[in-house]
Amino acid sequence: MASLVPISGVLGLQRAGHLLRRATMGPSVSEINTWANMTIQSAIVALMQPDTLQPFPKDPNTGTDWIYPNVIDPNQINNVWSPYTKSWWLENMRGSSLSLHARMMWFYYTHFPMIMTRIEWKPQFPIDYLRLIHFYALGNYKELAKAMCIDNAMLIHLDGRLNIKGSPQENFGREFLELFTVGKGSIQGPGNYTSFSEVDVQALTKLLTGWGEDSTFQSIDPVTNIPRGKVKSSDGVSASQHDVSQKIFSSAFSNTSIQTGSIINGNASISSVSTELDESIDMIFNSIFTAKHFCRRIYREFVYYKITPEIETDIIDPLAALLVSNNFDVMPVLEMLLSSEHFYDVDTPATSDNNIGAIIKSPVDLVIGTMRLFNLSVPLPSSALTNHYNLFGQLESQLSLQGLELFEPLDVAGHDAYFQEPHFQRNWISANYLANRYKFAEYIISGFNSGTSVLMKLDVLSFIANQVSNPSDAQVLVSELVSWLLPISLDTTRFDYFKNDVFLNLGVLNWTSEWQNYQNTSNEIVVRTQLELLILALMQSPEYQLY
Repeated sequence: MASLVPISGVLGLQRAGHLLRRATMGPSVSEINTWANMTIQSAIVALMQPDTLQPFPKDPNTGTDWIYPNVIDPNQINNVWSPYTKSWWLENMRGSSLSLHARMMWFYYTHFPMIMTRIEWKPQFPIDYLRLIHFYALGNYKELAKAMCIDNAMLIHLDGRLNIKGSPQENFGREFLELFTVGKGSIQGPGNYTSFSEVDVQALTKLLTGWGEDSTFQSIDPVTNIPRGKVKSSDGVSASQHDVSQKIFSSAFSNTSIQTGSIINGNASISSVSTELDESIDMIFNSIFTAKHFCRRIYREFVYYKITPEIETDIIDPLAALLVSNNFDVMPVLEMLLSSEHFYDVDTPATSDNNIGAIIKSPVDLVIGTMRLFNLSVPLPSSALTNHYNLFGQLESQLSLQGLELFEPLDVAGHDAYFQEPHFQRNWISANYLANRYKFAEYIISGFNSGTSVLMKLDVLSFIANQVSNPSDAQVLVSELVSWLLPISLDTTRFDYFKNDVFLNLGVLNWTSEWQNYQNTSNEIVVRTQLELLILALMQSPEYQLY
């Protein structure tokens, strides 16, 4: 029976690694070792600590960012800002603390997806979108959903700015219901999807008329202090493009009726448009479908993609009830889920329904997680901006080769791995994608370069000497590497493959003597070769693709 009862005792290496890989952007070896001695209670407290964003990305031409009141460099073409912004976000992931903050930012990016090419002509908008999900990452899902309705980037991305009275544009209203809140249930009849209907799409679309982006950045959200969209107005008092007719929703929302509260000469007052938005959010979040849809998305992010009837009853329903009782603050839900016996496979036999090592890493988890695991150094934007952008441009290419076009999902629903049934995260693996994952592992060993400059490279000798407790003992060395790199325990046959067939070459090599010789003479050829072969084999194993 699936259980949300919290585990007890210290985590140990496997549980610590499991928690940190799922709840953060990846741990280093030393962090896994440290957290192995923590209880789940102390670990959750640490995970709940907020993280800060790094300074805004800079334009190499000017040395300044392009966030208002700064302006963009007129000598740059529009599409140059997108890779700079992507590099900035990837660097934020790489440099993030061991907090849920960065992981929840990634989750909300997959839940409220954004296609950057639609908005790159306003390069501050995608940064403000990231600032917005960062602000609410450890906070309130309901408040974030409301803020997304009038976010500058989202108003352009899903055509909300084109939605005006007399000419409704349904894109955002439809996706807000189907993707972001109640979700799409089984079809009960023409235009009736259980959790909402076409009537609701039409009513919500009317309610959201009259909002547009604010390219002057003068409309500031009083809670987040982040620029947002504004109500279109010709006089600064009334909303000239808002539909003032009655908005009547279906039985899915208890036949709720929302009416413009204040009308001036046939137009809604600006304040009444905001009031209608508040009322619609309250209505949508009063539907139990909203909490359940969100908790299913959370479950698939942190645990597994398959939700059985048992999981629905024993895990999703209680989490949804907890979310509602906390007025959609997400941290109590995450605390319960990440502390649970179910999360750590304690609630099922060791041979069935295991969650540890069951999710295929996204390209971001593979690339950023590997960098963090080995604590790899990178050129910093504060001191080597050109090399920094060069490296992260190469890393963005690696993501693309592995199937992730960052900020460019093919569908407004987002990247297939997060919503596309029945395969979900299995979409990350194809023959080409897997080959490129293995090629990335080779680059980690050989190095990412720019001309004669090495931008990032794993020094295996330094890593082994500093991390392994007894590098001269082959059994200890391989055991510790396996425990750090792989999410699951290996049986004897599989372990012996890495130790004997890969590392010791079937016993021909006397590792203890070779390591001691290296220590005494600094002659590294033999030990470096063997260590690189071992680490490469581990990174190119099927097990390393999982977490």
